[in-house]
This record gives sequence, structure tokens and C-alpha cells, in this order.
Amino acid sequence: MKYGFFDNDNREYVITRPDVPAPWTNYLGTEKFCTVISHNAGGYSFYNSPEYNRVTKFRPNASFDRPGHYVYLRDDETGDYWSISWQPVAKSLDEASYEVRHGLSYSKFKCEYNGITATKTLFVPKGEDAEVWDVVIKNTSDKPRTISAFSFVEFSFSHIQSDNQNHQMSLYSAGTEYRNGVIEYDLYYNTNDFEGFYYLASTFDPDSYDGQRDSFLGLYRDEANPIAVEQGQCSNSAQTCYNHCGSLHKQFVIQPGEEVRFAYILGMGKGNGEKLRAKYQDLANLDADFAGIKAHWDERCNKFQVKSPNEGLDTMINAWTLYQAETCVVWSRFASFIEVGGRTGLGYRDTAQDAISVPHANPKMTRKRLVDLLRGQVKAGYGLHLFDPDWFDPEKADVVPSKSPTVVPTPSDEDKIHGIEDTCSDDHLWLVPTICKYVMETGEESFFDEVIPYADGGDATVYEHMKAALDFSAEYVGNTGICKGLRADWNDCLNLGGGESSMVSFLHYWALQEFIDLAKHLGKTDDIDTYSTMAEGVRQACETHLWDDEGGWYIRGLTKNGDKIGTAQQTEGKIHLESNTLAVLSGAVSQERGERAMDSVDEHLYSPYGLHLNSPSFATPNDDIGFVTRVYQGVKENGAIFSHPNPWAWVAEAKLGRGDQAMKFYDALNPYNQNDMIETRIAEPYSYVQFIMGRDHQDHGRANHPWLTGTSGWAYFAVTNFMLGVRTGFEGLTVDPCIPTAWPGFEVTRQWRGATYKITVQNPNNVSKGVQSITVNGEAIEGAIPVQAEGSINDIIVILG
Repeated sequence: MKYGFFDNDNREYVITRPDVPAPWTNYLGTEKFCTVISHNAGGYSFYNSPEYNRVTKFRPNASFDRPGHYVYLRDDETGDYWSISWQPVAKSLDEASYEVRHGLSYSKFKCEYNGITATKTLFVPKGEDAEVWDVVIKNTSDKPRTISAFSFVEFSFSHIQSDNQNHQMSLYSAGTEYRNGVIEYDLYYNTNDFEGFYYLASTFDPDSYDGQRDSFLGLYRDEANPIAVEQGQCSNSAQTCYNHCGSLHKQFVIQPGEEVRFAYILGMGKGNGEKLRAKYQDLANLDADFAGIKAHWDERCNKFQVKSPNEGLDTMINAWTLYQAETCVVWSRFASFIEVGGRTGLGYRDTAQDAISVPHANPKMTRKRLVDLLRGQVKAGYGLHLFDPDWFDPEKADVVPSKSPTVVPTPSDEDKIHGIEDTCSDDHLWLVPTICKYVMETGEESFFDEVIPYADGGDATVYEHMKAALDFSAEYVGNTGICKGLRADWNDCLNLGGGESSMVSFLHYWALQEFIDLAKHLGKTDDIDTYSTMAEGVRQACETHLWDDEGGWYIRGLTKNGDKIGTAQQTEGKIHLESNTLAVLSGAVSQERGERAMDSVDEHLYSPYGLHLNSPSFATPNDDIGFVTRVYQGVKENGAIFSHPNPWAWVAEAKLGRGDQAMKFYDALNPYNQNDMIETRIAEPYSYVQFIMGRDHQDHGRANHPWLTGTSGWAYFAVTNFMLGVRTGFEGLTVDPCIPTAWPGFEVTRQWRGATYKITVQNPNNVSKGVQSITVNGEAIEGAIPVQAEGSINDIIVILG
């Protein structure tokens, strides 16, 4: 069953049935103020950090997504009331119709009920620390209507998320006041702090208001049937202590065919409510700021646009996959309906991988994240697995994290730097190719010479940081020469301790290849020799110790006792996705073994919903392998379709020249293709998820943990760079696709270093890979396309054959 459709002209997903089997969410905000909102208008807002600067409350893991950011409408002649979003009042779908349009950084809610059509558009304007609700109410009946509008948000009673759950003292330090059409909420008595002062304002002059949640909702009631809406009047409550809300009420008399328009503003900072209230009383400012959000994403998306025979691929790459990837880069991984701010910071491997996908769309944020990661690296070369970038930012190091009386816990210098026992063996290696990709995109070669301090003291150039990362992995190897697994590698549940990780050795080889290409570009002769020798040693160790000839694949690693993990002789966890895909992606293995390994992946790990992480699932606990053996079968790291490494398989097949296989694997995971099987998928069809239940679980095909996953960044990177084959380099633009043989070709518009490249790929011979000829503005060239003049528009014709 379908619950909605993709509107590609507007870059929106349109939900036509609100009774979807789970909340389908969106992210509002592109800078510091963010709201995570569902198709029911449930969700919460925060500033910078979902853990330490909560603006509104949210109840995680409840059976419905409440509270939220609601507008209620009441027919004051009959007493009937409803909400513009289906929830929380939830009028019968036989009586009312609802539509939700999730766009890029905005969500639009529409309701038609009993002769009234109403819309509510939520977005966070650029340059403002506030969320705007643009509300339009139209009378479509043939008689005048008297309609009351009520807003509702429940303010957070502490700016720290954990306090909202556990710390009741926060109930007695906050208070609300009402003045000049604004409910002002002070988290801490008599403070003027920006981060502790929230408000809800309206562009109309309210008829009544409530700042007390319990006064608005009433005794033994909830958001579905608030007493204030039922009675048609707020109680004008505003006082200190207890739970607080923002409700502003206004009655409108609307003639037939007439509409009224107004705005609510939810934001931060004393005095800002009155300022923005005045700004948006001029509706032209409302329109201009919404246009600014549309322009923001038009500019980003237009950096890479594709037109191909695969509509699902075009839809996702041209908007949704980039949007999701940038959401991960900007907001990290701790703000969703699964992670609701219980912790914060940057995951090292997550951030390094997310950043590789968006340097063309958001070079400024990509650079910031790279600097954050470099500051989070220690002299030994490894990265701090999870850290707050403010700890190591010299501009913030001496600043108290919050001026409020509730102190944000800051670890001591000793606690910030974990030792080798808590180090993940892969974290630091992802940094190397991501730095290279950033410079290839921007041309900022001076970045390699920028001096950045280590987390534990001392400093080095970016180039030297990269060498430290490579040297660390070369030092921490086991008896076979394969990299040690340490606390864990990419798979956090594979806890090898003194064992060895084949995945990390293949990742090491890939990072080395990227670095060697950089050293060649910079003319660093000694480094070319040193790291080429290191790379060859890694390659030989992998081919000597990791190939399982009977199975026809690469093993996952070795335990501390030297037992192999992932062989044909084993009955559990006999084949794994990460080691085989990275073996090919890295370039460390031969074409023959690469094809055998990926054929085994197809045979043992493929499903219509994507590739399983391993198979068969572990059923016998084995602490030498790790916690993965204690996870239920078919769930997460134990035999689920773990989405993140799926794109590694697409890259592997593209490198092998097998475009049909690459597209088969891509289509299986693509959420677009599951839009008509929502009863199975459950989650949003426009967002990749962390994992999908595997065939060893009764809910095979159910998608879990949407949005905040490395899948989106890797999916974007894999498709654009390897399947469509449009890759930036230090000196030119490479076009080397690997596509299905049935494709007659495709078109890409790519903006790079100020120039536009209009690329037409033709496939007259029905091949998957192999460039026969390239012309640039009518002139034949060989190899990479040189950087063209800034502002130029260039026609590129690529013939495959």
C-alpha cells in the first residue's frame, strides 16, 4: 500500500494518508536552530546540541510522537475542533482529509474539514534562531465562519535533555510571562541568557494565552483534547514553576472564499520574540525567508543533477540522498526520533565518512568537520571515538559551555583522551580519503600545510596528521601483519580485543592508495617510496592470510586465539559483507578474486531489501568474536541488512566493471523502490535507515532507525563517483561510468570550481564500462577533463565502448 508519492518538481515527498505505521520525520534548519518534526507535527527543537540546548519537550519511545508543534482550529459556533496536522486530535479520515509535504528543510501540513481548508508551513529561516509557522485558514463554505486558532508547544523544563527525564528540581526554576503578544519562557530565575530564554510569539494580537501546560491541557487530558480548545478560551496562565507551554489564541471571522494568514514564531533570546513578531507582520518577509530556504537547497542540489533511465536513482540523488547526507554532517548523529539527545558530540568514523559526500554542496561545513576531526586526533595517530569538538576548539576552550546555573558537564583533560583500550581501529583511517576529496573538490591545497594541534598536545600540518593515521595502523598489527581489531572496528559489536580485522587492513590499503596519489601530486618522493612499500606489505598480508579458497571469499578476521572468523567450514557467520566489499573497493585484490568474492556476496548475502551484513546469523555466544554473537539473529550487526556497507558493494562492482550487478544491489536498498511496500518497510521511503531486519528474523524487510546513518553519504558518494563515474581529482575531472548494459546513456550537470560541466554519456555498444572517447566543447581529449574557466559552461560528450 502506498501512503504518498515523490513530487520531484518541488523536491517534496507528499504524504496523502496520515495513518502511516510510524512517524515519518523531517529536519528543519540549516545552521544552529533545528527542529525534528514528524508528519503529525510531533517532535522537538534544539539549538546547536540536542542534549544541552533543548527548546521543546519530546517523549521518546512512546507509542505516538508527542508532544509537538501544533495548531488547533475550533468552530466557535458549534464547538467542534480539530488540528491542522492529523494528530493529535485525529479526526476520522472519513470526515477530514490531510496532506503533508516534507520538503528540504520545511514541512507543510494541509487539512480540509467541514468547509475549512488550512495549511501550516514550518521552517527555520536562514540567519534566525527561530522556527516559523506560516498559517493560512480559508473558508470554502458558503457562509461566514467564526474560527479560533490555538498554538501549542511544550517547553523543555531544562536545557539538558537528561534533566527533562530525571531531574525534577528543574520544575521549580523556570517560569513564563506574557507581554505584547509573546509568551516568554525563562529556564532559570532572572536570567537573560540567550540559551536559557525561549519564547512563542504570534503576528496577531492574541485574545487569550496559556503559559502553563496543565492549564491548557486540563486535568486527566492530553494533547488530543485540551480543555482550553474545548472551551474556546485559554485561561491566561503565566507563572513560575511546574510545566510550561506556549499557546496563543485568536478568533477570526472569515467570509465565504476569504482567507486569513498569520504566523507563530518559536525561538530563543530575550527580545527576539517582539523583534520577529514585528518582522513577520509584513507577510512579504515571511515569503522572502521561505524563498531563502528553497534557494539554499536549489544551490546545493544543482551542484550535481542526473537524468538517467532509473527514475528512483534520479529522485534520490538529485535531492533526498544529498539532503540526508548533509543532515548527518550538520547535526551529527544524536538528534532523531531514535536518538533524542541522550548524548552528543562527533562520532569519529561517522563524521569522516559523512563529510566525504558533501564537499561540493557544503565546502564550509566539510572543512569545519575536518578541522574538528584533526583536533580530535592524538599524536599516536588514532582518533577519539566520540568527542565534543568544543573541547579542542581554541576559540571555545576557555568558555564555559553554558552560562546557565545548570552546568554542562565537561570532562577533565585526562578524561577527554582515551587510551588504546578504547580505540576503534578504523576511525582515523577514514579521515585520509575524506581530506583528499575535500581538496580535490575545492582546490585548497594550502589546507595540507595548515597547522592543527593534536588532542593530547603538540601540533602538526594536516599532511603530517594524515601520515600519523597511516603509521598508527601500520604499527598496530597482529602476528599475520593484519591490523589489530582493538576495541572494535567499523562493526562496534565485533570486539576482537587482541584479534585482527581484515576490514581494517583493506581500509588501510585504500587510505594508503589515496595518500600515495596525493604524495605524487605534491612531489613528495620519500613519502611515495615509504608508503608504497607499506601498501605492498599490507596487500601481501591480505592475500596471504585472508583468502578462504573453499568459500571463495575473504574472511572477516581472526580472534585473539588465532581462530578465523568467516570461513566456509563455519556454520555461523561464515561470510561477511565488509571484508569482501572493501577488499575490492580498496584495489588490494586481483580481478579474479574480486569477482569470486562479490559473486559469493551475491549468492549468500543478497535479498530484495539489500545485502545482509553476515550470514548465517550467529546463534552461539562467543566473546572472542564479540557482542555481535549475543544480538538476536537477523537484527542489527547479527545478520541484518545493515545499510551502511551496502554502497561499498556498489563501488566494488563498479570497479570490477559489472554495472548490472552494481545496479541490482543499488535498487534493492533504494528506499524509493519500497514506496509501495510500506506495510513491510514501515519507515520513510525517502530516507535510508541504519538497518533492515534480516531473513533470520520474523520481521524480514522492516526498516529501522531512519535518517542518521552513514548510508546516505556513502550512497551518494558511490553513485556519483563510481556508478555514474563523475569524479574530481587534483588536476581534472574524470568521467568513467559503470552502468547497466541496457542503459543507452545518461546526462549529468556538475558544477566544479566555479565552472559548469554538462556531461552526456552515450552507450551505443551496450557496455557497462570503458570510455571510447571524450570531447570537451567539441575537442577530443584523453584522460581527465582539465579544470575549465570559472563561470564557463562546458559541453562534455563521453562515448562508452
